[in-house]
Amino acid sequence: MSSKMIVNYKELYDITSTLTPIYSDCGELCGKICCQPDSEDNLGVYLYPGEERMFTGKENWLQWEHRNPAEDDFPPSWGFPVHFIRCTRSCPREQRPLNCRFFPLAPHLLKDNTLLLIHETLKLPYMCPLITGRTPLRKDFAEITARCWQELLRDSRIRDLVEMDSREREREGCRPYVVYPGIKIF
Repeated sequence: MSSKMIVNYKELYDITSTLTPIYSDCGELCGKICCQPDSEDNLGVYLYPGEERMFTGKENWLQWEHRNPAEDDFPPSWGFPVHFIRCTRSCPREQRPLNCRFFPLAPHLLKDNTLLLIHETLKLPYMCPLITGRTPLRKDFAEITARCWQELLRDSRIRDLVEMDSREREREGCRPYVVYPGIKIF
């Protein structure tokens, strides 16, 4: 059983620092669209609990928001604030948040505690060619991302979110594209 814990984000950042989904810069396929502000300046990522410690809060390339978890559809276990960040310009690659490092993969947890890595299913304001073209991703990218998710899911708050998102996909009848086959977790 998972519990509320402090994730070793430094270790996760270290093992994903040079990792990329394909062997070339995927940003060349789309003009780095996921790193550009959308027309309403809503594009950004949420940080996982404790991940904000990887930043000073004074980065000149980030805009910070402290959001209410209940208003942004997070599980009750997530306390205030939930950190949401937007890039104001290109980021130092070594400081990218985990959500950026893992993209286009997302976790999906089956009811029997099998972790799958799937293509992201969130509605995005852009089309990612890795998703739309079902581009084969590097095997080491998927393996290390899975390893990171095994660690992240030890935190009950993160597991609550992944379970909530997984059940919602299932209720909606979403059949996600599985990129990395199941790993049985605790």
